[in-house]
Amino acid sequence: MKANKLDKSLKSPLEITESIEKRSFELFRFIGYALLILSLFDYIAIIFPPRLTDPNWEFQASGLIVDHVWALLLGLSFVFLHVKASIIHNRQISVLRFLSSASLVFGIFYLLIVPLGINNSLTIYRGINNQFTTQQSQQEAQVQKVTEKVNLSKSNDELNKLAKALKIEKESENNLSSQDLKTKISQQLETITRKAATAATLNKNQQLKNLIKESLRVNLGAIISGTCLISLWNITRWVRIT
Repeated sequence: MKANKLDKSLKSPLEITESIEKRSFELFRFIGYALLILSLFDYIAIIFPPRLTDPNWEFQASGLIVDHVWALLLGLSFVFLHVKASIIHNRQISVLRFLSSASLVFGIFYLLIVPLGINNSLTIYRGINNQFTTQQSQQEAQVQKVTEKVNLSKSNDELNKLAKALKIEKESENNLSSQDLKTKISQQLETITRKAATAATLNKNQQLKNLIKESLRVNLGAIISGTCLISLWNITRWVRIT
């Protein structure tokens, strides 16, 4: 009696039939269409509102577009998955033809990102250099202005007020003449200026390093993405000649 119950509780092994195989590929196609719709939403969110005259926005948008290509590639790949015995209706053929042609358009679009990315990278590079040069000029002008104030100061009280305003630390100046105090303030001002210039240079170099890394990543990613999409268009030629 117990043996019969045990036999009934055991499930028979499942055989993957042609019908199950078709349904499995239908699941892939369903996920593919979902990924394509989500990709469309992502591209709209990236591109709108457009700021086509801003090289920083264009550069950032290009990077985001390259980052989101995986969903587009997977979606298109899943949509075109069919088994030998599949039957594709006319409406589906029309959709597949459109997606096949769209993959070529997207492939060309991604390849066009490369010259745009290079141009934006150079523009941003020049902008970083110009910003650094402007900051250096402004800093030198401020230092010159402060130095003139120091030289024109005639009493220790004026020098003390100036040093306090500049937040310059100074030693006890009780036994120092005005000229010695001017010299000490000028030396500390020179030290502060040198440190600021060093920090600005390090910041500039870091920005340029990050720019080069991001530019290589985006441009190489755009080339690979465009090549994959054009290859997908070529591989799906069968649906266009049907």
